[in-house]
Amino acid sequence: MKYYIALIIQLTITLGVHAQNLNVISNCATNPPNFSKLPYKEADEAAFLEDDLIGRGAKTICPEYITNLVNQLRYGQLDNDNKVLAIWLLGELHPIDANSIDVLIEYVDLKATKLDPKTRIRRWGDYPAEEALIKIGMPTVNHILNHLSTETNELRRHLMCVVLVEVEGKKGEVFNGADGKAITQNQIKHKLADESDSTRRANLEAALKELEK
Repeated sequence: MKYYIALIIQLTITLGVHAQNLNVISNCATNPPNFSKLPYKEADEAAFLEDDLIGRGAKTICPEYITNLVNQLRYGQLDNDNKVLAIWLLGELHPIDANSIDVLIEYVDLKATKLDPKTRIRRWGDYPAEEALIKIGMPTVNHILNHLSTETNELRRHLMCVVLVEVEGKKGEVFNGADGKAITQNQIKHKLADESDSTRRANLEAALKELEK
């Protein structure tokens, strides 16, 4: 009898904890601001507020939040200025999933046309997606290396190489002081050695030449 009573108590506790966890999950936000529907001024305010709330822990976001933000960038038909806001917010969230990193690589050459009016220290420079990738750091490296093997655009190649050098340079400072450019060159050489396709090899060789400038 005592065994069944103890079992019931344990089950009650387990269900209670599970209910609390569901409650926590249900309280997280799934939808970012709808940048496709907002005029720039309102979108700017919304992005700034979201970053502030999430950054200081006043707002918790579900994984779907980042997925929905990525989907807006891919399919939302945002204008250039609102894309910049969505890219900046995505970078502030430091996502490490493949979809987020890939969409930032897709927009790596998107140029901001508006100066940042929100703060004295600018939130973004000329290429916000490049800066977002640098913020994310090491999780971006393999994705960028894969993209470099198919990249033919000179500006996009240059910006991707900048990201790699910055990210690898920070890692080098932490571990052994190695130069970010040297690390990046070695990574591309290793990828080149494993590549048999002539077109992809040519793209990787172009990336190496970019790093020699």
